Amino acid sequence: MAAMLAMSDEARSDLFLSAAAYLFGPLLLGVVLRIVPLTRIPGLGDLVTVLLPLATTVLVPWLLIRYRRERLLDYGLGRPSPVVAQGLLVAAPIVAASLLVTFLLAEDTTGLPVVGLARGGTVVGFLQRLASWVGLALLAVYGAVKARDAFRSDPRYLRPAVVEIARVLAVIAAIASVLLALSSTVNGGPARVVAPLVILPLAVAAAVALTYRGLTPGQLTTRAILLTPVVLLALGPFALTLNAVSFVSGIWTAALLAGIGLVVAAFVEARRSAWGPLGLALAIAAFSGL
Repeated sequence: MAAMLAMSDEARSDLFLSAAAYLFGPLLLGVVLRIVPLTRIPGLGDLVTVLLPLATTVLVPWLLIRYRRERLLDYGLGRPSPVVAQGLLVAAPIVAASLLVTFLLAEDTTGLPVVGLARGGTVVGFLQRLASWVGLALLAVYGAVKARDAFRSDPRYLRPAVVEIARVLAVIAAIASVLLALSSTVNGGPARVVAPLVILPLAVAAAVALTYRGLTPGQLTTRAILLTPVVLLALGPFALTLNAVSFVSGIWTAALLAGIGLVVAAFVEARRSAWGPLGLALAIAAFSGL
């Protein structure tokens, strides 16, 4: 019993430390880089720019895994798995939604990362975006796995638990979308600007639905395991501000990322593999504007 309690305490401390690095790491690194301007050094600056997202998302979990002498296999990072194709499939609604939004806003398709790269966009910017999404996916995987030991709660079936959390996120996203749409129209903004506010949440909802369809009935999980990646990814873009529009916009973005976190958690619980979330992250980073 004492060993189980100690393991639970260690898992919680590791999880909280990783979350703190994600939430406060950019601020601390920004201070350090102002004192030591590494980004101004030719060559090295580009490398630092690309690696910064990984430093705030996966560096601390990786160091903790090494310190605890855990295996990457415990986090679903064994040999590349065909599950990566399922992650790519789940990302399809988000990719399609990004294309639709680009068309409706009458923008050039260079707004899509991989197309912009092919048409002369900066490689550094593309790699930074790729590192950001891969880092987020791996952080969410780490959070879901650590939550198994960190938090004790009653087991429940995976599919109903996913639906329960998805409904809450859908309500939050819908309210934020309506408020932002009203703000845009009241302030004289063009009606076409409202399109992303509706289409992108629906795309994330479709990704959750595709994930749900791939879950096997009867699988067990706990609410804490599913909620941990949801909360982790939601807290990243959220910030307290006195500006009402910025506050609601932060909630809207947080709801979308929370939906991605729910997809990752469901993948990890159903497949015990991180390759599905990695496929999802790669597709979103390369082919969407999310």
